[in-house]
Amino acid sequence: MRYLNVVFLVLVMFLAACSSEEQPETYSMILVSDEENLSGEFTKYIGNNVIEYEHITSLKAALEKYPKYDIEKAPAILIFKNNGGELKKLELKTYDMEEAKDWLEDNQ
Repeated sequence: MRYLNVVFLVLVMFLAACSSEEQPETYSMILVSDEENLSGEFTKYIGNNVIEYEHITSLKAALEKYPKYDIEKAPAILIFKNNGGELKKLELKTYDMEEAKDWLEDNQ
């Protein structure tokens, strides 16, 4: 019986240590652009910390789908903290593609 208690205690400690490891932040990215070549430039970031990606091909469609983010022009990139598939917090909104790439590089 004592052996089972020790095994159980070791198992609980192992599970607690595994669950306490800090998980990396994950992000959702929305690209608003009618230029297909921009899509290719950003898909390379998908899979590490960017777990969701959406390419909206018109400013009008982006404004209809995401009116509260006041997207002024295209191309635009919006990056959100991801919360289990939901857009949690806007981390970056930019019209400068190089700024978006730098941000993605820094947050991988």
